[in-house]
Amino acid sequence: MKRAKYIGLLIINLLLFHPALAQNVKIIFDTDMDSDVDDVGALAMLHGFANRRDAEILAVMVSGLNPWSPGAVDAINTYYGRPNIPIGAVQRFGVYHKSKYARSLCEEFKHNAQLDENTPDATMLYRKILASQQDTGVVVVTVGDLTNLSNLLKSGPDQFSRLNGTDLVRKKVKHIVCMGGRYPADVDPNPWGNFKPDPRSTRHVVAEWPTRIYFTGGGAFADSVQTGRIFFQEKYKHTPMARAYQLFLDGWNRSWHHSADIIAVYVAVKGHLPYFKLEERGYNHIFEDGTNLWRLAPRDDRHYLVSEFAKDADPRRIAAKFDSLMAPGK
Repeated sequence: MKRAKYIGLLIINLLLFHPALAQNVKIIFDTDMDSDVDDVGALAMLHGFANRRDAEILAVMVSGLNPWSPGAVDAINTYYGRPNIPIGAVQRFGVYHKSKYARSLCEEFKHNAQLDENTPDATMLYRKILASQQDTGVVVVTVGDLTNLSNLLKSGPDQFSRLNGTDLVRKKVKHIVCMGGRYPADVDPNPWGNFKPDPRSTRHVVAEWPTRIYFTGGGAFADSVQTGRIFFQEKYKHTPMARAYQLFLDGWNRSWHHSADIIAVYVAVKGHLPYFKLEERGYNHIFEDGTNLWRLAPRDDRHYLVSEFAKDADPRRIAAKFDSLMAPGK
């Protein structure tokens, strides 16, 4: 009896004083998986966290209409030994993007071929997954268009939950990490990111999402964290991730890419520390065309921004750490 009590106290102390041991963030990953290749790196990092038991991947949602994107997601999941992760996709009124790699991943790597034409509806899958989870137990990270999330908010009661979409999110989601836009706009003024392709959904989600939103973005901030070199190593060159990076960067004369989506996944699982600063002032203003501006006033208690490095943070060391998390270890 004393031995059991001692072991119990030891476990509690380990969890209290070593938070990483207690962390197992339940993640829904929402991606377009088509127009850029950092989506591939972000999903690879998420599997790296899952391998370390820092995260559990509940589902992957595809926000675009490219028919090869769900299969590309499944090819990556299958490579990492998780072929049964549920995958959903927007079915109507989504955005179509061309992809340099999605079809090739489907044709060259093992995946569930049925996904190409018969992928479950993302809204239905969101509702099913969320309804089955503990209250405030899910973190959503979106690195694509916000179409799926807007559809979720607008959804009504169904066989999975009597709650409407907004109330279901409020009950089940802890917070969301949203990659889109560039910050600050006066330094990096080019309109860019995942907000513009479906501006109506972007404005709806940013205005109506009922939990905290941690925004991350692209531009110089993400460009300075140069990841992907890991996939050009000889031992990884036959992986779907390496193939995607090779196809996307063909003609670029480099073996790295920016880390916009990858930063978002890191923040979703580990938070902003020790690499990044958190801006708690202001709110993200979305214009009608999907461009955005972070305004320091008034304060929106739901909006937070991660767009600067912490003091003494070295982007090269961050990139090396991120590459190690993305490494295709079994």
